[in-house]
Amino acid sequence: MKNNREETVLPLTEAVYMAVRSIRLRLGRILVVIMAIAASIAYMVSLDLLARVLASSIPPEGVGIYMLLLDATAFIVAAAGTMNSLLILVAERYHEIGTMKSFGARDIHILELVLIEATLLTLIGGLIGYLVGLGIGYGLGGSGDPGALFAKAMAVAFIIGIVSASYPAYHAAKMSPVEALRYEL
Repeated sequence: MKNNREETVLPLTEAVYMAVRSIRLRLGRILVVIMAIAASIAYMVSLDLLARVLASSIPPEGVGIYMLLLDATAFIVAAAGTMNSLLILVAERYHEIGTMKSFGARDIHILELVLIEATLLTLIGGLIGYLVGLGIGYGLGGSGDPGALFAKAMAVAFIIGIVSASYPAYHAAKMSPVEALRYEL
């Protein structure tokens, strides 16, 4: 038996356009998210550059553990702050999400939009944080491979974006259109 049901499709380019438009509309709150990510990535990058200086009294085998713990701390702080901010951003968009769902947007479309927006924000914050951390680290006499640090900073920013956006995106996607349109902020 053939399914004649028409499916709604959201092209990736349109999803990216919608995410960028949403970022522009909420620029003030978005800057808070970006700065939180930037601060965490700057912390991580500058500490990586200063690892030898900071860990001069620690045995060499302990430096790796020390850096892993510091990086984990930066990750957890950034992920928690980003998730909180994204939950607020999703709550502000309940009417928009309800309207989209009532016009045929599927759960996957809403999930995709929130994840793309979070990824864009965290990559922008990651880039800013990388540059600030590089300046601080080298400014204080640190040393390290900037290319490897860039790859690490962008990877960590991307992972923070996906991890911290997973729950808000799922929450937004599973929302009933009726409940979303009824909600007052």
